[in-house]
Amino acid sequence: MAGTNRFLNRPASLIAMGVLLFLSLTILSDRFLRGIDLDLTADGLYSLSDGTRTVLGDLEEPVRLDLYFSKGQAAPFPQLLTYGKRIEDLLRTLESAARGKVELTVIDPEPFSEDEDAAVAAGLRGIPLGDGSMLYLGLVARDTVDGEAIIPFFAEERARFLEYDLIKLITTLDQPVLPKLTLLTRLPMQFGPGGPQAMMQGRARPYVIYEQLREFFDVSEIAGDFAEIPDDTDLLMVVHPPALGEDQLFAIDQFVLTGKPALVFLDPHNESSNPASYEPDASDLGPLLTAWGIDISSDHLVADLGQAQRVSMGGYGPDAIKDYVLWIGTRGSALAEDDVVTAMLDSVTLASTGHVELLDGASTTLSPLISSSDQAMLVDVASAVGTPDPDSLLRGFEPSGKPYVLLGRVSGQANTAYPERMTVDTPAAGAGINAGRINLVVGADTDMFDDRFWVQVQDLFGQRISVPIAGNGSLILNLADQMAGSEALLDLRARGIARRPFEVVDRLRREAEARYLDEEQRLQRRLQETEARLAEMESERPEDGAIFSPEQEQAVDRFRAELVETRKALRDVKRNLRRDIERLGAWLAGLNILLMPVLVIFGAFVHFWRARRRRLAEIGERG
Repeated sequence: MAGTNRFLNRPASLIAMGVLLFLSLTILSDRFLRGIDLDLTADGLYSLSDGTRTVLGDLEEPVRLDLYFSKGQAAPFPQLLTYGKRIEDLLRTLESAARGKVELTVIDPEPFSEDEDAAVAAGLRGIPLGDGSMLYLGLVARDTVDGEAIIPFFAEERARFLEYDLIKLITTLDQPVLPKLTLLTRLPMQFGPGGPQAMMQGRARPYVIYEQLREFFDVSEIAGDFAEIPDDTDLLMVVHPPALGEDQLFAIDQFVLTGKPALVFLDPHNESSNPASYEPDASDLGPLLTAWGIDISSDHLVADLGQAQRVSMGGYGPDAIKDYVLWIGTRGSALAEDDVVTAMLDSVTLASTGHVELLDGASTTLSPLISSSDQAMLVDVASAVGTPDPDSLLRGFEPSGKPYVLLGRVSGQANTAYPERMTVDTPAAGAGINAGRINLVVGADTDMFDDRFWVQVQDLFGQRISVPIAGNGSLILNLADQMAGSEALLDLRARGIARRPFEVVDRLRREAEARYLDEEQRLQRRLQETEARLAEMESERPEDGAIFSPEQEQAVDRFRAELVETRKALRDVKRNLRRDIERLGAWLAGLNILLMPVLVIFGAFVHFWRARRRRLAEIGERG
């Protein structure tokens, strides 16, 4: 026993036993605990969501999944091999949760085999390797009839969206008839910035939101001179519409009064349609908003210092990145926590947005979905036209102290905007609706649909990969799904946004910048005044070449010295700001690096201290 105690007291022996115990537990857990997961991620990325379980539980027909995973070819690439195994594990979890409605087959396609031929025939894409072989990591889903859907290749950039991508694939097979979404817009959503001309030249890049809507809806776009809204429309979406005539406005009026759902996005200024224009690009719906009890001012935009986006101004140093208060990255309490559409979203980006307000005496209600912070104010729409100046917006910033509604639900009883048309000979005569309960979501921004504000699009071996950096796409799809009657995928879309703002860092940085902004502005004014006075004195120099008097020369020298001193003070302000921000970053980096080792060391110290106390106590009892 004494020899055993001496062996256990040796550090090397304890380390060796720890290694053996670790290896034993790893082998046993891999064998007996397979399928049991502990998910400690903030978004629950490694556990099935309630929406997934709902979709699997509601499957009407069995779905067969064939995962093509070239494990042999992936062996030299540990990260890709690990990712492939994660995909396989998640698919097996889905198979188990579906209770017989999902059948998984994992295929390792050997080079130049029939399995590889089947993968190519299904439309999967492989990565070419140096030896001439191909590495496959794709999925083919089939129903019991002839439906088929694929993921050509699982891009690691979308690892955080894996569960959503898989459930979306299964959903498309299980939903043979898609809801009808009628779209009215003058944005180039279908073709991208180049419009129809880009399509004819083979350069069409549809908005990512448009492509996502087409995966879940039968999207039908109508022109601005439409005669009527199709009867089979399940959801009407109006996004930055063209100028509409009375007939078209009346058709929208009547559709909304039937109680059918509509999404309406208007804008005091859309930045995306014509960035070089020096005139605001606004959209409206004439008298319809008033009939619905709301208003969106076409003269003002919301500037939000509390949620301002950081934008690059070119160059280097602290002046290269600025807070741009007209681009708003809404997050936290700005997104309604009690509404299923926004509760799980991390952030939504808006640009040059207006605000929605309820009119006095309105019979409808306005429920905010997205709001500004209370560090917001209204500015003239001209502030966003042409080449905006972030600094000028900051210098004159005076927060109103109240949040503004940027997107909200409008519901309740409303009257028609065209009561006179109920009695004249129109296509709607005899069938017109004077009043009804309306079901709307109204937003005051349309730039949120533009890819550049919320998603990074990459090309991977001919496959277009979209990596969201904000939840704009999830928001639109959530709204469309909910209003069309489906909510199964709402919580899935919000998981795994690729970029998360460091809110504490942003707040501390803004506080640091605010401390120096006033001083910088004071020095800038002093610099301008000194330069102006110096230029004035130089202009007073006699034209005949006569020199200044000694007093004048002293004044010129004094102003020049003051000019040099002011410029030096201004440089010091900017240098101190950069130093404080860099010091903050270094402090946080050090905290992240050192905190975990310190906690581990502290835990080990506590453990060995307690063990030593127990051992001493046992020795004392034996003595």
